[in-house]
Amino acid sequence: MKYNKKTGETVDCDGGKDDDGREDDFFEVEEATGEQFMSVRPWLGQIIEPDEHNPVNPDKPSVQYDLEYVYGYRCADSKQNVYWNNAGSAVYMTAALGVILDPQSNTQKFFGGGEVDNTAKNVANDQAHHTDDVMCIRVDNARTTAVSGQVGSKPTIFTWDACTGEKKQRIKIAKGARGIKACAINDDGWVAAVDLHNEHQVYVFDNQGNQVLKQKGDTNMIHDVCWDNKPGSKRFSTAGKKHMYFWDASDATGDKKKGIFGSNEQTSFSGTAWDSNGLCYSGGSNGKIYVWGGDGGRMCEKTIDGLHKGFVCAIRFAEGKLWTGAKDGKVHCIDTTTHQSTRCIEVGSLVRAIDCMGDKLLIGQRDGTITCMQGDNKMEIMHSHDNGEVWGLAQTSSGTIVTSGDDNKVMMWDPESRKMTKCSKVTDRSEKSRRGRASTMSRMPDSKCSRAVAINDSFIAIAGNDGAVTVRAVGQPDMDIKTMKDSTEWIEVMSFSPDGAYLAVGSHDNATYVYRTSDWGLQSKCNKHSSYIMALDWCCESKTLRTNCGAYELLFFTAASGEQDPSGRSNYKNTAWATTTCKFLWQTEGIYPSGTDGTHINSVCGSNDKQILATGDDYGLVNIFNDPCRKGGIPRCYRGHSEHVVRVMFGAGDQRLFSVGGYDQTLMQWKKC
Repeated sequence: MKYNKKTGETVDCDGGKDDDGREDDFFEVEEATGEQFMSVRPWLGQIIEPDEHNPVNPDKPSVQYDLEYVYGYRCADSKQNVYWNNAGSAVYMTAALGVILDPQSNTQKFFGGGEVDNTAKNVANDQAHHTDDVMCIRVDNARTTAVSGQVGSKPTIFTWDACTGEKKQRIKIAKGARGIKACAINDDGWVAAVDLHNEHQVYVFDNQGNQVLKQKGDTNMIHDVCWDNKPGSKRFSTAGKKHMYFWDASDATGDKKKGIFGSNEQTSFSGTAWDSNGLCYSGGSNGKIYVWGGDGGRMCEKTIDGLHKGFVCAIRFAEGKLWTGAKDGKVHCIDTTTHQSTRCIEVGSLVRAIDCMGDKLLIGQRDGTITCMQGDNKMEIMHSHDNGEVWGLAQTSSGTIVTSGDDNKVMMWDPESRKMTKCSKVTDRSEKSRRGRASTMSRMPDSKCSRAVAINDSFIAIAGNDGAVTVRAVGQPDMDIKTMKDSTEWIEVMSFSPDGAYLAVGSHDNATYVYRTSDWGLQSKCNKHSSYIMALDWCCESKTLRTNCGAYELLFFTAASGEQDPSGRSNYKNTAWATTTCKFLWQTEGIYPSGTDGTHINSVCGSNDKQILATGDDYGLVNIFNDPCRKGGIPRCYRGHSEHVVRVMFGAGDQRLFSVGGYDQTLMQWKKC
């Protein structure tokens, strides 16, 4: 089956084999003839070898990149997922990584990431680290060991050093589990976990990784699992939709017992925690905190009312206190003796996770922020996009990185200080697209979702998924100068001309719009493509555009008039191009793995020194090739993202490489080593 990104349909391709039994390679084709089109792969008729280029070298590039920093925090669908380690660093996850962030130096270490084979994530080697979305994480009470679980048909659970990121143990779950929703580790190194099977199976593994328990959990979703903090206890609890269960791992059957509400209101729970005296707590969707301890631990003794409004989304016992956070954006510190709140903190958005060590508090929030508090001092140590997908990626000449996403955010980042410097809205307008919508899980209106951003020293242009383009001054990114609404569908690519005179906008309505930056009037419309515009490049003289579309066409246009040059293959054979982002070129013909089609590569970027090509693909990989890359070219491949890598971009001087993963909502910063 092949997946059509534009229509969302799948097509049966006979198992990828032709009648002769050979694997169907999209690029194993006869030589093209003619200047303009081939019926099946039209771009091949438009490419020609330039007179001058680098020597063709199919080997891996000699340069390498290491993961330096990631801007992201999985906040949309994960809970109880930020912790202090015993060195005072924050431990959390994003994409396919465990992250260890030192707030003082603002540097990171990782569990996972690095160079890997060029394979899809579902068949990638998962012996050393995660290969797909990390769904859950927990750090033990000693704050030295982390446990994390990922999504996948046969998911893996890892334990790793919470201070260094070094792997300790790997646990493989049988096929059908679909992913690990929640996990926990006790003082003896035993791991409890819950999967995404229809029956939400519950597992326990001893400190050697041996499975000692596997039982059905509940047909309703289980959101959290937590061990009893009482020394020597093997009891634990699971919390979920309309239920609480209490277990004992010292019993071969698990001794599963359902929580008894008694006269207390029955509700759903997203988190559970135990104190050191054998009492269990859970946060309810009704804003109440439930205290469990009677009848062998499964009877609800009382509820703590009146502290929160809305779902209690985070609950954690640490430093002898119970900490709770809720949808109301409040964090409470509760004395477990009196069950009274001794401190209330407002953070402004739904609370996903809490941890406390000494006088330092760590709070994970639904808006993608991780906040560190010490006394009354508050420091936001991580920011992230937090809804839908992130596609927009651009940079200024000074090196500032800009991203835009489906969360109504345009974010600016400083790669040197490794901080977000500005966050603006895509727009305040709430409008729908006039025609075909971009597929997204965001609940934002189309106008507040952005898949493309462009910036130069004077202006920043932000494309909405309703087809509108908003222009602002770089120094005033919150104030609109002009809004253009010529495009009837969502916009995937935009670029300013090298001389700053024009802005080219590539739309899913099959046209490229060229605007004058002097008055933001429409200069021309390039409309000869038969499918949506996916990539475009300006020539160095700002006169010509080359564009790729979803029908794999490579066409050439005069920017001032919008006229197509049907003999562009010959006329622009030796043209110097300001960028290399088009996917279908003579120099990029070898970037596609065998058996994949033209949609596998989502983004291409040529290095500033014209020696390297970077790509982002559907395998979730960032790849670098020697430039030119002809058939048989071997890449260096790097994993860190968990979803399709939709944009890659070299920084100034090629010392850094940047990438964004669609649904993992993470910007990654790679450094040449």
